[in-house]
Amino acid sequence: MLTYTDQSKIIIFCPPNSVTGGPEALHQLADKLFHLGIKNVFMHYIPQRKNAKPVNYNVYTTKEIEIVEDRPENILIIPESMTFLVKKYNESQKVIWWLSVDFYKILMDHRIRRQSFFSKLFYKQNDKEYHFEHLPKVYQWAQSYRSSIYLKDHGIPADQIDFVCDYINPSFLKNTTRIEKDISNKTILYNPRKGKKEVAALIKKSPDLQWIPVQNMNADQIKDLMAKSLLYVDFGENPGRDKMLRESVSQNCCIISGRNGSSAFYEDLMIPDEYKFNFSEDKISEIIAKIKDVLENYPKHISNFEEYTKIVLNEEILFEKKLKEIFAIV
Repeated sequence: MLTYTDQSKIIIFCPPNSVTGGPEALHQLADKLFHLGIKNVFMHYIPQRKNAKPVNYNVYTTKEIEIVEDRPENILIIPESMTFLVKKYNESQKVIWWLSVDFYKILMDHRIRRQSFFSKLFYKQNDKEYHFEHLPKVYQWAQSYRSSIYLKDHGIPADQIDFVCDYINPSFLKNTTRIEKDISNKTILYNPRKGKKEVAALIKKSPDLQWIPVQNMNADQIKDLMAKSLLYVDFGENPGRDKMLRESVSQNCCIISGRNGSSAFYEDLMIPDEYKFNFSEDKISEIIAKIKDVLENYPKHISNFEEYTKIVLNEEILFEKKLKEIFAIV
């Protein structure tokens, strides 16, 4: 169990200048702890950069720290992409926050190959990686149900895993009860950085449909676009509970998705199975038919997303409640 005292510093490790779901969750954590009354909470960017905090995250209150003191009272929040830090700080309490299982595996494989390469050329290097050993003062947070399954599969007992899920950008939580749709707007939204091959195949086979990539926009602009749209399509890998899926449903968009990563689990993407597809070439016509059905009969379909919408709109409250529990905040 984490031990937080007035002498503790909570230090959150984060990549610099990165605007993706994981780094936003880390900034949200710093902001929420600060507003819950914990003032000794800091971001520590690796590698260190000037202006490391993205402008998009100015909505979150954070402070930076350059030097990390390895002390028993300190609590280090380490994203799964930086597990090489776990064994570096022996004295501190450490939390690994599993925001992206797939990203962990990619980076771990890269670091192990790099270590092996240099060991062969120069000298045998000590293994600095964390391999799910049962080390003292190491705690696990799962951002998704999928990541909790991954941890259990690697020998972490269920009672040592806390479920700590971030929430969507505050811009999406404003005026959610006043969304009025123009059902004649038949555009389809998608994230061009995810599921590229799948979406490209769908676009090619549906020249009569209008697809709009969600890119080069800030949170307010994305919200406005989603509030006007009826459907968001996602066939990405979704290593954790995806932000854009949650943002879209908060603006009363229907969703059609693949079954990759966390999307395969109802606990992470709480939409009916009829809107989830195992993508393949012979499924394209069926997926496009479903897309057209949603666009033509939006009022009928949107009611199927009410449960997921309620969950998403309540995530910030649950996040705050969980942090109060973990850090014994009254």
